[in-house]
Amino acid sequence: MSTTKKYIEGFTRQLADALKIGQSLDLVRPGSDIRNVVIAGMGGSGIGANLVESLTFGRIPFPITVCKSYNIPQFVSPHTLFVASSYSGNTEETIAALNKALLKRAQCIVIASGGKILDIAREYNLFYIQLPAGSESPRAMLGYNMVALMSLLYHTNLIGAAFIKETENAIEYLDRGEKGIQSEAELIAKKLKGKLPVIYCDNRLFAMALRFQQQLNENAKQIAHVNTFPEMNHNELVGWRFPENLMPMLQVIYLYSDHDHERVEKRMEICRDIFEKRSNPIIDVIGEGASLLEQYYYLIHLTDWISYYLAKENGVEPDPVESIQYLKSELEKVK
Repeated sequence: MSTTKKYIEGFTRQLADALKIGQSLDLVRPGSDIRNVVIAGMGGSGIGANLVESLTFGRIPFPITVCKSYNIPQFVSPHTLFVASSYSGNTEETIAALNKALLKRAQCIVIASGGKILDIAREYNLFYIQLPAGSESPRAMLGYNMVALMSLLYHTNLIGAAFIKETENAIEYLDRGEKGIQSEAELIAKKLKGKLPVIYCDNRLFAMALRFQQQLNENAKQIAHVNTFPEMNHNELVGWRFPENLMPMLQVIYLYSDHDHERVEKRMEICRDIFEKRSNPIIDVIGEGASLLEQYYYLIHLTDWISYYLAKENGVEPDPVESIQYLKSELEKVK
């Protein structure tokens, strides 16, 4: 069995295990001393940060900044909760960012399964969450990463406990609907074969769309494009003319949530005619669940299955990421 398939099948078990890890944390709450939050992470760890930032937007009194670089924002200070998230523990960009945050005396916390970043955490007596090791695909450990981040925000008094019940609800809902989710994913994957997926959504779902794109990239070895409403209405919409021979190959996918802005919904429907006249009938993918978090879990699980089935359609194995491994090996030579 493909390792990727095994992890997708085990998504709800991962969420349940992550909840247990989060509930067992013994973290002293810094409280009002925190004035901003910075989460550093790349790839599969970084997208978890994007998703949590989106989920908490407008719900906490402090800004959350996701840092995907060797550098950190100038405003990082002793009043910053700085989270360095690297599943492998050896992501060089995240290690560099953590070292800079330590120099600024930020309140640093680490999330990792092992590696150098855990060594740094122990050396500096930092609080850390150690995730289960053994996966060579950080993208497959998203459930652990998301729940760990939300647990940290909860234990530092920045969010309430609602995410716990919502995660439990999602586990039950996804387990009950698993067969239907896989069937829908397989049908969508067949429609994407030979096409360039163009993923559009309300800005609130941007992180979800980005996760979908990344899974298509890594699992199906396929290029994809993402943009959001209303921003794309101010520029990209005009580009839907050339090159003319490319238009029939574009396959627009609309991601929906019932948290979409009502004006965005109107924009998406108006633009539907523009896209379908030049390309193909739009594929609508709708988040299911009572809360935004539950809808995110549903969309993550559905789109992960889409990426897996599209890999099968493309005749490729979803697990290997040779290009990324080549890049890392070449970087090792120039340290």
